[in-house]
Amino acid sequence: MEDEKKIEEIKDLLTAEPEELKKEVSIVFDGKQYTIRVPKNLAEKIAINPKEDKFLFRLNIPSKHDRDMRLTAELIRN
Repeated sequence: MEDEKKIEEIKDLLTAEPEELKKEVSIVFDGKQYTIRVPKNLAEKIAINPKEDKFLFRLNIPSKHDRDMRLTAELIRN
């Protein structure tokens, strides 16, 4: 009986959906650059250090015009 309980607990861990946090944010343009704000709950979850960390933006521009461009942002810890 105890083994069955452990097996079920392991199955639950392996099949659990990862937590996903989503937040739609506004874009601000000040005449020189665009700015987005990282919501506080997301920033705290990944422990952003605004004095040291940076974001690396990548824009993937496909060679075929029928495909969409893709913009990704990666947190770079210093």
